[in-house]
Amino acid sequence: MKFIHTADLHLDSPFLGLKSHVLPNELWEKVHQSTFDSFQRIIDDAIEQQVDFVLLAGDLFDREERSVAADAFLVAQLNRLNEHGIEAFISFGNHDYSTADPASFGYPANTLVFGNQVETKQYTLNDGEVVAVSGFSFDKQWITQPMIQDYPTAVSDVNWNIGMLHGSLSSLNSPEANYAPFTLSELEEKGYDYWALGHIHKRQSLNEQQTINYSGNTQGRHINESGEKGYLLVQSDDQHLQTKFVPTAPIVWDRVAISLDKMSADQIVESILEKIANLHYDKLHFIRIQLASQTAIDADLLAKINNGDLLDDLQDINADKWQQLNCWITSIEAPQVKSLVYSSIDQDYFNQAKAATLNDEVFDQILKDFNKQPTFIKDEVGSEESKQEIFDQAGAILQENVVHEDTEEDKSK
Repeated sequence: MKFIHTADLHLDSPFLGLKSHVLPNELWEKVHQSTFDSFQRIIDDAIEQQVDFVLLAGDLFDREERSVAADAFLVAQLNRLNEHGIEAFISFGNHDYSTADPASFGYPANTLVFGNQVETKQYTLNDGEVVAVSGFSFDKQWITQPMIQDYPTAVSDVNWNIGMLHGSLSSLNSPEANYAPFTLSELEEKGYDYWALGHIHKRQSLNEQQTINYSGNTQGRHINESGEKGYLLVQSDDQHLQTKFVPTAPIVWDRVAISLDKMSADQIVESILEKIANLHYDKLHFIRIQLASQTAIDADLLAKINNGDLLDDLQDINADKWQQLNCWITSIEAPQVKSLVYSSIDQDYFNQAKAATLNDEVFDQILKDFNKQPTFIKDEVGSEESKQEIFDQAGAILQENVVHEDTEEDKSK
């Protein structure tokens, strides 16, 4: 038995974190097409590898109101699988939830779509082995009840038992834990040979045997989805399953650290571009520059970083050189200085003020402003990584203002 486990395609993602008017037109087209290109490569591999079936564990589309183009693209790829005798199992997630009759989607005969209640579908492989696949599709954005309770235990009259579940570990302290929560022990108690999980975009195995897996999303959409993205190829070896990650994303998000120590303001742009050129990217990268310094930063330089002037300067040059560098600079992270010397404010006092201003209670109040926004926006803003980035940027701005005020005070003396 050989199959592909993939999830979270997010076809037609709007890539809201990128400013399309800043990106060169050709680059923006590559970004917009990237979720489609990654999935097409997965189907290419499925055909080349002659897999028995493909598992699509939720969030195939970025939103419930899927575009005509995205719908037609998915049908075309499913038809390609059908032409090669490859079965496809689909469960819809919280982004592409649906209560429609699967027969209305126009999918080919090889495609099995799970309904809104947990059900099991059996499939016989070419070698006669029988596979039982259990799963369900979201019928609304939020499913807070533990659907794992409705999954049957493994049956003995088939060769392989597989579970598909779009959801999250209930132990997660994040909004993501509100989606069909489950515990690891609950999954293990079902006795399945493999769990194909979706929803969490970070690829990871939850057990030592690597048979309970999140495949991650197929194309990173912002800096918090960094690294290679793709699918999991699963193959049987006697009665054991071997899992291999295969990258397919045409764009990789990453961070590049650069030290500001002993660097003048007029050297920064040149130094950053030189550092990127020396990385020799063989695949298109979207990167965040992480500036670091062990000493206090000149107030004017800090202002140039925080007000966006430095990023503007870099992107102006990047617009002409992105093909040569195989890279686009999306953002800059201001340096976090460990200790500063002020003329009129004590470092401890500054740290106390920062802690009082930037804390979880304040952040929760900020999140309330996003209640009327689409769920995926609030989820992204509310993640731990996003919170830390917001706190870091706010701290840098506070630092800049304090340094600026102290400098102005010194000048007036």
